[in-house]
Amino acid sequence: MTVPTNLKYTRDHYWIRLDGEKAVVGLTEYGISELGMLVFIELPDQDTHVRKGEFIGSVETAADDEHDLLAPLSGQITSVNRLLERAVMLIHESPYDKGWLFTIQWSQESELAQLWEEETYLRDFSLED
Repeated sequence: MTVPTNLKYTRDHYWIRLDGEKAVVGLTEYGISELGMLVFIELPDQDTHVRKGEFIGSVETAADDEHDLLAPLSGQITSVNRLLERAVMLIHESPYDKGWLFTIQWSQESELAQLWEEETYLRDFSLED
C-alpha cells in the first residue's frame, strides 16, 4: 500500500499536498480500499468557502453505500477535479496523481499542525510492514 512521504494525512484518509497557502487534497489508497469500489463521486463547487469537518460531497460504492466527504481544512475551494465525476476509476488507478479531488486555499494555519506525517498515518492504521 503506497503512502508517499511528501504528503500530509488525516484520520479521515485524506492526503494533502501543501503548496504555500494552497493545498491539493485527495483520498489515500488505503482509504479508497476501505470504502470499496467507487462508482460515483460528488465534489464541492469551485469558489465555495468551507469549514473543517463540513459536508462537501459524497462517494457511492458498488455495494450501494454512500459516504460523506468532509472538508479536511477550512478555506476556499479553488479548483475541482471534474474529470473524476465522469471517470471515477481514476481515483483507483492514480489516487495520488490524477485522482486528486480539489484544491483549497486554506485559511486556518492552526489546522495544518493537526495534519499527520506519513509515519503517523502508517502507525495509526497498522499499515507498517
